[in-house]
Amino acid sequence: MASTLVELCGLISSSVATVDARCKALSRSYPDLDNPANTAEDESVVNDSEIAEAASVALAAASQLIAHLQLPARTVLETSLTFLVSAALGVVSASATAEIIREAGPQGCHINDIGKKNGMDPMKIARVLRPLATQHIFREVSPDVFAHNRISVTLDTGKSSEAVLAAPEDKHQGAQGFAAIVELNTDETFKAGAYIQDVVLTHNKDADEFDTPLNRAFNTHVGLFSWFERPENRVRFRRFGMAMDAGRRVSPPGSALHRFNWSTLPERTLIVDVGAGIGSISLSIAKANPNLRFVIQDRASVIIEGKEYWDKELPGASASGRVSFQEHDFFSPQPVKDADIFLLCRICHDWSDSYTLKILKHLRDAAQPTTKLIIQDRIIPFVCGEDEAYNYIPGAMTNTDSPKPLLANMGRVLPYLIDMQMMALLSGCERTLPHYWRLAREAGWEIEEVYRAGADPMNQLVLKPI
Repeated sequence: MASTLVELCGLISSSVATVDARCKALSRSYPDLDNPANTAEDESVVNDSEIAEAASVALAAASQLIAHLQLPARTVLETSLTFLVSAALGVVSASATAEIIREAGPQGCHINDIGKKNGMDPMKIARVLRPLATQHIFREVSPDVFAHNRISVTLDTGKSSEAVLAAPEDKHQGAQGFAAIVELNTDETFKAGAYIQDVVLTHNKDADEFDTPLNRAFNTHVGLFSWFERPENRVRFRRFGMAMDAGRRVSPPGSALHRFNWSTLPERTLIVDVGAGIGSISLSIAKANPNLRFVIQDRASVIIEGKEYWDKELPGASASGRVSFQEHDFFSPQPVKDADIFLLCRICHDWSDSYTLKILKHLRDAAQPTTKLIIQDRIIPFVCGEDEAYNYIPGAMTNTDSPKPLLANMGRVLPYLIDMQMMALLSGCERTLPHYWRLAREAGWEIEEVYRAGADPMNQLVLKPI
């Protein structure tokens, strides 16, 4: 019988061979890590279903192989210090370093020249860039000279460094890349995360909803979204909206359209996007389905941003009545009584069970017998595999079995990190399918179907009124 090490190496080898063969069949090349100028077409090959599936196996096997081969003490020590890599990433993103390096050209930029542009101490620039380059984010092409690669270029907004440094409030408006998410994670999430231990060790199930790690980190006693709206958090508030939009782009293009079949809905179906933010998910659905109508609901300050966003991305939709905007607090009764579909995109994970129940019950009260509720959120998998008790629900079980000896969840850690982010910023959480099932039943809804999209972390639950 082959050893676990040999089995893992075999999975890596066979999976990489599959990727290589598929690329050749498509007359394509897998994107070059050292090339920051890969085109959108170059990058699109990674979304090919066969390549994506093989790559996920290779990644899981490589991660598990490292865990087997590395000394346990080193694993624990490095993990305990990983937060410092986040700190380095935050410094680089907030200082326009990515833009400065891009402006220097493919030959890279010396730390002294970076410092001249952003005012930082050159030695400190090097000290934050080296741990990143060691993890293949940037390249140190010669002593103290750093250049972009395929990964680091995602930090680049595409704007000039001068513009970014002069107007940080506008940095993420119309930006390329994912800097808005990175800065959300390395600013408020990072600082709040330092207080997770304090809160978790002292909390009980009846704890104050507004005694979160973020509340302690920033000495406040309001919810995250009210905190964002304070004048001193103007930059964070605008960044958060762009981070949510950028988060949509982390999923494969059009992934929201590849689950629930929106195109089969009747003409003029009314979709109420509850807590929609700027309405980016509904916008993608609207672009592909011109026969559907939308109501975008959120707080007044967010609705203003949403109107601007839709007018830019889908001109005429508002004037024609295809989309309307409505100020609404989802903890109060739902004003729309004739909705065909209520849509909750990344809402439930923001709130504790008691608050999520309030949202779901208000929607149930406003629902017609034929109304559907679609919840788009992460369904947290068990590391050991799914609970067979729910296999009667279409789509409840994952579509593929992990090849041995891989973990059943394929070693994908991002959903659990997002769950801890919810713990840091809010009193919310990501939920397993059984957790969602219990909440839905208590609120008067029944899970009818589950839509998954491969490795995409965002799933959809379709519910009907009980």
